[in-house]
Amino acid sequence: MVTGEADSMDGGITRGGLLRRFAEAILTREPASEASEALEKVRNECIATLGVEATIQAASIVASFDAINRVADATGIRLDPEIAAGGGDQIIRELGYEELGAART
Repeated sequence: MVTGEADSMDGGITRGGLLRRFAEAILTREPASEASEALEKVRNECIATLGVEATIQAASIVASFDAINRVADATGIRLDPEIAAGGGDQIIRELGYEELGAART
């Protein structure tokens, strides 16, 4: 996953590194048993650090962005050139979303 070029693992966001690891665990393509263990570990860390409500909000945001991207791709919406040049295309490739467009005829 692309994490940008921040000066720290938190990316300038309080607990950003933890939130990034949580998002990566949610979106992983690892085998189910490995992914489940990794997700449980980081989810528990989020709950201990951020609390239950904030962890639920973080998971909801990850799910929402994932869904929005899938809908956009399924409808044929492409990235603006500026977004693509800024790393958007790389994110799409790394998450495997370009495969969704292959279903179109």
